[in-house]
Amino acid sequence: MKIALVTGGAGGIGKGICARLARDADMVVVADLDPAAAAAEIGPKARPMVLDVSSAASRTAVAAACVEEFGGVDILVNCAGVLEDARIGRLDPALFRRLLAINLLGPLALTRLLLGPMAHRGGGALINIASRAWLGTFGSTAYSTAKGGLVGATRALALEVARQGITANCVAPGFVATRMTDGLPDRIRERTLEAIPVGRAGRPDDVADAVAYLAGASYVTGQVLVVCGGRSIGDPYRQPA
Repeated sequence: MKIALVTGGAGGIGKGICARLARDADMVVVADLDPAAAAAEIGPKARPMVLDVSSAASRTAVAAACVEEFGGVDILVNCAGVLEDARIGRLDPALFRRLLAINLLGPLALTRLLLGPMAHRGGGALINIASRAWLGTFGSTAYSTAKGGLVGATRALALEVARQGITANCVAPGFVATRMTDGLPDRIRERTLEAIPVGRAGRPDDVADAVAYLAGASYVTGQVLVVCGGRSIGDPYRQPA
């Protein structure tokens, strides 16, 4: 029985990942602050669990429930995240700590709880959802720091758990149309879309397909798969006026 756990599973990207993994897994744990509606939408293979990834008690409860009900998980996708930031001179230290807690420290702490049971089940796949921002984004020092830390930690973990049959990889989305990005100012949205070579925003399915690939790629580990429509290559090609 193949079990997947997706944190942030009720969000735009997270729900897309849950729906995609439900095609192949026997059960997908939709872990989020309010996962019931998303799990019901995905169908009978979805099991909702309430998770606040920044809370040690909440992480412990979800990990314990997965071990008790399923013996652990085979696929762990750390997708829970928050996108808020400011230029460094206006960055509130409390916001910086919140970004680190949700985007970096919480996912790593949950991973620590579930890697042992995963190894006991014979191995599996750890997939952390980073961001193209780990390469650096103007005015996004805190978010880029958190996602860059997640990439570095994933690469180190890949070395640590490889002999236990566990792969560890990152998917780094670029601009994906979700409720999270809907809140961006229009001028930022337009400028971002103009810089994407394929000419469109990403969709949750684009990220979900990358996750599904890594979930089954037993000889790929320690890698970062950037899903950005070509934006990370460099300056986009522009047609002459």
